[in-house]
Parts: sequence; structure tokens; C-alpha cells
Amino acid sequence: MKRIALLLIYIVSSLTSRHSYAQEELKTGFAMLEKGDFANGAAFFKQYLKKDSTNKTALLCYGRGIGLSGDVPEAQRTFAKLLARYPGDFEVSMNDAESYMWSKDYKSAKAYYEKLLVTHPMDFAANLGYANALASLFEYENALKVVNKAIEINPTTESAKVSRKYARLGLADQYSKNQLYLKAVPVLEEIFVDFPDDIDALGAKAQLNIMLEKYDVSEKIYKKLLELTHGKTEVYLSLSYLSFLQKNKALAFDYTTKAIESTKTQPEKYLQARLGRATALGWNGKFKQVFYELDSLDKVYPDNTDILLKRAGLKTWDKEYALSAALFKKALAKVPSSFDGNLGCADALFAQELDYESESYVQKTLGYYPNQKDAKDFLTKIDLRHSPSVTTHDFQSTDNGGNSSQNYNVVVAFDVVRPFRVNVNYKSRIASFSVDNSSAKTEAIGLGFRWRVKPRWLMTTNVNNVTLKGQTIDKSHILVDFINEFALTKIQSLELRYQKDVQNFTAGLIEKNLTYENFVATYNLNTPFKVGVYSQLYYTLNSDGNSRNLLFASVYYDVKAAPVIKGGLNFNYMTFQQQKPSDYFSPDQFRGYELFGLIENLQVPKQKLLYQFMAAGGYQQIGTKPFQSTYRVQATLGYRPVQNFEATAYGMQSTSNDSPSNTDAAKGYSYLEIGLKAKWILLRKRKF
Repeated sequence: MKRIALLLIYIVSSLTSRHSYAQEELKTGFAMLEKGDFANGAAFFKQYLKKDSTNKTALLCYGRGIGLSGDVPEAQRTFAKLLARYPGDFEVSMNDAESYMWSKDYKSAKAYYEKLLVTHPMDFAANLGYANALASLFEYENALKVVNKAIEINPTTESAKVSRKYARLGLADQYSKNQLYLKAVPVLEEIFVDFPDDIDALGAKAQLNIMLEKYDVSEKIYKKLLELTHGKTEVYLSLSYLSFLQKNKALAFDYTTKAIESTKTQPEKYLQARLGRATALGWNGKFKQVFYELDSLDKVYPDNTDILLKRAGLKTWDKEYALSAALFKKALAKVPSSFDGNLGCADALFAQELDYESESYVQKTLGYYPNQKDAKDFLTKIDLRHSPSVTTHDFQSTDNGGNSSQNYNVVVAFDVVRPFRVNVNYKSRIASFSVDNSSAKTEAIGLGFRWRVKPRWLMTTNVNNVTLKGQTIDKSHILVDFINEFALTKIQSLELRYQKDVQNFTAGLIEKNLTYENFVATYNLNTPFKVGVYSQLYYTLNSDGNSRNLLFASVYYDVKAAPVIKGGLNFNYMTFQQQKPSDYFSPDQFRGYELFGLIENLQVPKQKLLYQFMAAGGYQQIGTKPFQSTYRVQATLGYRPVQNFEATAYGMQSTSNDSPSNTDAAKGYSYLEIGLKAKWILLRKRKF
């Protein structure tokens, strides 16, 4: 507020004295105040008052000097003495009103200026002071009305235009925080009428265009700011963040290098630039280098909260969520109001599904930063995970052996408590065989739960009562699917599964009343080098006394994370203890090799048009027969108009022979499936 306080110095310095000689003596003190040397100015006038204790001008200037140098109570005592001597004096009252601005008691300042404007409605300084008080209380629209009045009174004064600029910046920021971006645009544009190429307004305009996702426009503005500021560190860092949003991580890193170089002339920004480079290294997945750099910064800046917060955030990106949350809490013990600390801690806890605690930190963020968009979006993200949902899946399948099916599944899920989610499901399958016009049906209704036992342990269970109905069968079975998932490390996971189910792929299998038990172990390794290994080992016991061993292994390379692009090599090896080709596909040995590629955006946030395309091709060998070529293709297209609803349609075709419907391995086999899926999350509307 010192900038605002200077607006009245000229009024004070122009006060006349009864003695022109005394006025001449005070010029040195006036000069100190005008230069902003308030402490020495106050000392000068204090010394002068020892020989002339009643000099009104000296007392006013002492009050201003001592108040602006930090001792506001002393300034207000000085003004109170003057008002006792000169009751209702306007100039003294104006200084007294401004003293409330110095102490940031803006409500009192506002009331004081309102009282002064009753008697002096056309006073320029009173109107300007009132406008500044309103702006300080975030009443920007009223502030603009008043400052415009001040400019009408005195159109040539630059200080009023400066106040109007900051009121407009505040109003535009207020609109942006309330996601009223299009209302903010014209407010910022008005600033350029008074101040073409204003750096503050250009920075706000660039940020606003980021919010509007007009990244190209924002980039042009930042490059203009580089020229205007002669390479200001913050502009390089803003360009780095913008490049990240434009999915150019390499360029984002290059800009942080330039930011560090720019600190040769801005050494006070060195730490900020180094932390920006740490962020860019994190975007590029170079975590070993990141933490080495942060360790080196810790030696230069010990116990620095900004470094601690950066380390905590990068630990989240590096999937060390528990350590990240602990570091954020350590930082928040020092700076409880930190935005990055509170929302970052919420993010680390959310990644561990500790969502009660996660939400508490989001609420703390909103307590310090009301209506903040990122925090509100975070609460929506929590709600999307825990709100009741309805999922449907309707599909048809056919193969070239005469088998076809009609299928419908629906699942309703809801939380009992956040770590424990219950689902009720219904499944129906009608399988037909065109050769003899036979058909059979399975219906299942079940109850299941999903329980996050610990951050690294997830348990999922479903129990279903299934009924098999056909020409010769009417049976019921209790089926179980029990899964334990363990995050062994940040790059390794293990899943152990027990499953009891029925063979219902074809009408013939349903008629045979075949059940089976699967014992499955799944291991996934996702290295920092983008190479991953996914493997599954099955042991299956059939109710007809047969058993199966199956090994599936995939080595893949993650080309890109958003959208997902990956490719790799799959290997499939399967054996059956007994060969029952008349009942189902059960060779003594089966080998399959294929190359695959996948691209999808199904999990990318804010995507409305959804897609997934997968293609695989290779060879298979059944027993000792010659290798046969195979292929698999799948395409999915969908639409997500809002965050809590999506619908997708898909189609897939496969010539792999490992289907239980293929009882004749000598035949070429082909399977086709088309379907529709939909998910609706019953999202509640929060009041903020």
C-alpha cells in the first residue's frame, strides 16, 4: 500500500505555513518523503518538532513518515492530536483515513472515506482513496465506478489511471477465479487503452488464454513479454509450463535452462529458476537427476520450504506417494496456508485412496483460497470415484462354427464407506448354435465388494448365483471371484485370483454343465525406461476332471502416456491334461506369438471424443501342426459429454484358435464381437 500512500504526499507538502521561513526549513524532509525514504523523513520531522512542536505541516509529515515506515499506531496518535486541535480539518482527516489503509484496516478506511465524501463529494484525493479502499476489499466493480469519477474530476492525473489499472486486474482475476473467463477478457483489454503493452496486463491476458486453452495466443503474448522485459525469468518459466501443456516436454525443459541463464542479471530469481528446471525434469521422467539437483539445492538453501514442497510434489510424480504426503505435511507445519502444500498433499493421499484425509486437505485449500478452481475440480474427482454408478454392457458375438450369443450385463455400485464399495450385478447370456438350432441361457445375479484394505492392498470379491437353462439342463451354481492386488513397489504389482465360473461360451458347453476353477497369478513390471513386462500364470481345474496350464507373457514399450501409445510382443503357451476336442478346444500344446500396437485416450481427462484402436498379428501352433497366421483387431469409439457419463461402441475380430468354442482345430477359426457400453455416475452437486 506504500504506492497508494504516496498519492497524498504532494497534498501534504503543499500545505502552507504561517511562517514561510519554517516552510523553507522543511523542504529537506519533504524531499525524503517524496523519494520514499520514510524512516529518515520521520526522524527529520521529529527533530524539527522539538523546536516547533505545534507546526501543523511538520506534524502531518511526521505522521505520514512514521506511519509509512511501519509504526501506524504512532501515526494515528499524531493525527488524533491534530484533529483535537483542528476539529473536522479535511486535510488532517484525509491523512487519518489513509492511515487505516497502511494498517490494512480497509473496512475502517472505507467508512472513513464515505464520511469525508459526504462533505467533499468532488474531492479528487478523497474519491481516489475511497476507490483504493474498495479495491483492497475486492469490491472491484464499485472501485472502478469511483476511480472513474476521480478521473473525471482530474483527467490528467496518472495515479488515478494506475489505480484503475489495478482495479481492472483485480476484477479480471476475480472473474477468472469464478471461471467467468469471457467476462474477464474485455476488462483486461480496457487496460491497454491507458497503458499499451502493459506488462502486468499482458501477463494476466496470457494466463487467461491458458485457462481458455488458447495456447497459441498465450504463447505469442509470452514471447512479446520476453522482448518487453528483456528476458524476465518468470516469463521463461511461464513459457516452460505452456510448452508442457502443449505436450512439448523437451521445449519445456529448454525454457527452464534459459530461465536459469536469465538469473545472471536477476540473481534473486535463481532458486525459482532452478525449481522450474526440477519441474521440467519431472515432466520428462528424469527423477534420478531431479532429486540429485534438489539435494544440491538443499546444501545451498538449507530448510527451504519451497525446495521441500517441490521435492514432495515430485515424489508424487515418481509414485512414492506415502513419502510425498509425509513431506507435504512437514512443509505445511511451516506454512499452513500453502496452496501447493495442501492440494499436493491431497493428491498424494488420493493416489493411495486415502480419500477422507485427501478431502480434508482440499477443504483446507478452499478455506485459504475460496472458490479456487483446481480445488473444486479435485473434489469432483473424489466424487467421481465414490458416487453411486450404473454400468451397462450389451454385446453380440458370432464365430464361423455356427455359434452366436446375445449378452447383457448391468452393475450398480455404491460406497458403504469410502474404502469399501459394494456392487449388485446382473448378467444374461443366450447362446445359440445354428447347425441344430439349439440354444441355452445363463442368468446370474450377484453381490460384490471392492475393499481398499491398505494403500498397497486392494481386495475385490464377487459372489454370483448363476442358473443354466437349456433343452436338457436346469441347474444353479454359486460362483466366486476373489482377487487380491498388491503394489509391491512403485514399479511392480502382483495379483492373486481365485475364480469359480461356468463354461457358457456356447450352447453346447452350457448343456454340459461344466464348471471350472481358475488359480491365477498376474505380475506387472513397469520400468522407468518405458519398457514393461506383463505376465499371467493360470492353473485351471474343470469339473469334468480335466486341467489346464496357461502362461501369457507380454513385453511392451510405452511410447506415450497421453494418449496411450504402446506396442510389444505377446507370447501364449497352454497345455491340457486331457484332449477333449469334441467338447471344447483342449490341445496337448498351444503356442502363440504376436506383435501388437495400441493407441487410446479412454483415461485422458477432459476428453469428450473417446477412442481405442488395437491390432495384433502373429503365428500360432496347435500341437505339432504347422504354424498358422493369426490376427486380432479391436476398435472402440465413444463420447463423454460430461465427466459423469460416457458411452462407447466397439467391435473386435480374432482368428486365434484358443477359444473354447473351436472344437475343430483343423478349421480356420474366426470370432466377431460388437457391443455397447455405458457408465453413468450419479454425481451430487456440491455447494461451494
